Amino acid sequence: MKDLVIIGGKAPQSLSLSLSDYRKIIAADSGYDTARKLGIAPDEVVGDFDSTSFSSELEELGYNPCPRDKDDTDAAIAIKKASNYDLVGGGEGRLDHTLSLLSAFRTIRVPDTWFMLSDTIIFRSGRIVFEAPIGIDLSIIPLNEAVVTTSGLRWDIKETLLSPFFISQSNRVEKSRVEILADRVIMLRFFPEDFSKVRFLR
Repeated sequence: MKDLVIIGGKAPQSLSLSLSDYRKIIAADSGYDTARKLGIAPDEVVGDFDSTSFSSELEELGYNPCPRDKDDTDAAIAIKKASNYDLVGGGEGRLDHTLSLLSAFRTIRVPDTWFMLSDTIIFRSGRIVFEAPIGIDLSIIPLNEAVVTTSGLRWDIKETLLSPFFISQSNRVEKSRVEILADRVIMLRFFPEDFSKVRFLR
């Protein structure tokens, strides 16, 4: 079973997830605020509680904040406590926070799926096959560098080296079946409303 990690930053206003599929739910600081809005009761809350609106409530529940002067971000602390995990939140915030989160993905572990307000991202490598309605948008973003080949997209690429600074942005599904080969982990970014229509075959 996977864990569910909820952090600060913009998150979906609702989630169609079965919470019973998760071994443990971990909230990081203001991720607790997000969890409350989503009607989710975390099993554990971590962080220095400097951005949550419910620090007193958390202390009443028996949680003790960690020191604010620390090396890890609250999100990194939560990710270290998770095994395989899905991530909620972290969207459209400060650039340094976003880069720090990507750094945590590189140095700790990547999520399986990342749910944000305006983006849903999956992390995959190897052969990725899915069926999707023609015309939906997606972007391909490597976590570090990756050689990528695609078929079924409006702008297919062949054995192309992508990096965080050279991505396939706002590509489009051209055929109902898409295949992507990536020699390293890539992020496939969808609009949330489109992601629900995608069926992964591999």
